[in-house]
Amino acid sequence: MSLHFYNQGTGEQADGRAMVWYLIIANCAVHLLLNGDLYDIFALHCGGGFHFWQLLTAGFLHSHETIFHLIFNMWSLYLFGMLVAPHIGQIGFLLLYCISVLAGNLLFLIPNFGGEALVVGASGAVFGVMAAAAMLEPDRRFTLLFLPFKPLRTTSLVICFAVAEIIFLLPGARDGVAHLAHLGGLVGGYLFIKLRYPRMVVWDVFRPRVRNVRTDDGPEEVRHRSGPVSSAELDALLDKISRYGINSLSEYELARLRQAREEMRGK
Repeated sequence: MSLHFYNQGTGEQADGRAMVWYLIIANCAVHLLLNGDLYDIFALHCGGGFHFWQLLTAGFLHSHETIFHLIFNMWSLYLFGMLVAPHIGQIGFLLLYCISVLAGNLLFLIPNFGGEALVVGASGAVFGVMAAAAMLEPDRRFTLLFLPFKPLRTTSLVICFAVAEIIFLLPGARDGVAHLAHLGGLVGGYLFIKLRYPRMVVWDVFRPRVRNVRTDDGPEEVRHRSGPVSSAELDALLDKISRYGINSLSEYELARLRQAREEMRGK
């Protein structure tokens, strides 16, 4: 999976992206240094040996049976994290990661409590970050190198992943992967962005009309679909620019900003 984008961020944006690297380094360091009894203590035990801290610490552990578990999760965290972190900064991204891990592991634990399952991995966090990327940067394009499809928007890619996880939960689909934790992370990331950063949300799966604008639409088409720009919406756009720079705006937001300028000129 490859992602092509360019964003010359401000110092605050750079700080946000730094947290992505901190988390990647932390995961890699834990993988290299933590083994044996300590690994067993911090992994999530659904049966005997469960401790509440494992709901979080398991999100920094990865299977030692294959390095690809770690590589795939860290690569995905980098791709989607670099889209999200400039919007919400270091602390916001750290909270997004941790809340997605907690939500994913908790959702898996509830129906499996008392069983023998042992859960590790940052996949719940990755799915939470993916949900955030779809909400904040819905028009970014991803190219799937192993599929002969045209580049997919962030929203389409995340929806495909979510549908795949649901399919894997169907009876008879057993592959040893905690798909329920992935979905929990997706929900946790969605709720975190929805509740903490409502003004930044560009696309919401439960409000598809917000996303119903093509990137090549001109001001007339945007005005027809979305109506006049309210003062509250304009304030939110200007606040986002002041905090994260003009490059943080999506194509839709840029079109709305141009529309607001024309509306003010016409008064």
